[in-house]
Amino acid sequence: MKYLFISFFVLLSFSYLLLGKVKDDVHHAQMHLNCQQCHICPRPTYEKPCLKLMPEFTREGITIFNTAADAPEIIKIDVLQDQYEPSFFTHKLHAEMAFMSGGCVTCHHFNPPGRVLACGECHEASLLREDLSKPGLKGAYHQQCLSCHLEWSRTTNCTACHANRGSSEAMATIADKSEFRDKVHPEISTPAKLVYTVDYDEGPIVTFYHNEHTDLYNLKCQNCHQNEACSRCHDTTGKTTSAVAKDIHENCIACHARAIDENCQKCHDSKEKSPFDHARVGWPLNRYHKDLSCQECHGRQGEFKELNRTCNHCHKRWNPGNFNHQVTGVVLDEMHMEIDCESCHSNRNFENRPGCAECHDDLSYPARVPGKTISIKK
Repeated sequence: MKYLFISFFVLLSFSYLLLGKVKDDVHHAQMHLNCQQCHICPRPTYEKPCLKLMPEFTREGITIFNTAADAPEIIKIDVLQDQYEPSFFTHKLHAEMAFMSGGCVTCHHFNPPGRVLACGECHEASLLREDLSKPGLKGAYHQQCLSCHLEWSRTTNCTACHANRGSSEAMATIADKSEFRDKVHPEISTPAKLVYTVDYDEGPIVTFYHNEHTDLYNLKCQNCHQNEACSRCHDTTGKTTSAVAKDIHENCIACHARAIDENCQKCHDSKEKSPFDHARVGWPLNRYHKDLSCQECHGRQGEFKELNRTCNHCHKRWNPGNFNHQVTGVVLDEMHMEIDCESCHSNRNFENRPGCAECHDDLSYPARVPGKTISIKK
């Protein structure tokens, strides 16, 4: 009950601090939020809020993620000083390396919106902890460090990061890491296109347009590279090496599972494929849609949905009061500007040519225009 109350208080504090200027009479339940981010039951109540203990609290559109450029360069970790001297952590350099695996949340997994918490704000330094549901500070530090360092250097020797207390010789090997203050990871160039030759007779050529996935579909590096370690591109001595082979469809299956199972030709061909063109799916975009982002029609990135292609599927609320008819090239006259759309567009099917038969037996479009035509930009 103690931790439930704390979680509830923290959640309310987050809402107050980050939503800031929201009117007092607007409850967060009325906002466009995903309840499952904070509640484990489908119908939370005031008496039974069933809140999560939230070690991974992030919320799209509210949580602010800092960049590696904002990170402090060197951090002196001196909280645990019984057997070892302080450790100097090259924070900024690690932050740059962590960018490919998710950014700050790789290590700072509990981030209320607007700031990044220090480890000590959640993990107790004392070995006699009150809350046994999460690691102590020493365990948290080592849990974050050991797996990468074991893969990188094949050792987890304590003196690689810590000098023995009072040992000047060992301390000299640790130093204060000042030589890393202006050191940055070399910029990773992103290719526009990658062409793979694979062992598949019916389609040995796979063309991957990297720039489409980042620029057009708005994917971030970590969407595909999140589980990759430094050793994928570097060996244990820090030299660049060839990328470690991964499962052939690992990065693609999250978005293309159905195509991978049912239609290999979506990616495989006997020659290089051309860049994506919306006409390829049988619906070339006209001037009304070509400047829209993919997300505006197809939903969130990575979850694009196939659409019903009728105009009325997306534009159910078009009516004479909110639709500017002159964008079609026809300015309606007074007689027609206030009549219902269905009067000319049967069943609100705006793809077909409008008809006049609903009101006129002897008139037809375009021989008779219900107003005047104007030139429009194609």
